[in-house]
Amino acid sequence: MQKAMSDPKKGEILKMPSLMQDPRWNHADGWVKMSRKINGVEIHWVYNFKTGKYDDFKFKDR
Repeated sequence: MQKAMSDPKKGEILKMPSLMQDPRWNHADGWVKMSRKINGVEIHWVYNFKTGKYDDFKFKDR
């Protein structure tokens, strides 16, 4: 988790079937969902391409 949080720009934008609609991270405001796999563990977070801010880091259990 710390590795992903220390350099979140190394993640990839997830291709989702629909744009983010959550009022906290709405796509219209610039938010996209990101993902990165580190040592076999997938981590997701949201990134705002308008402001450069990151939020909501979490482990993704598949």
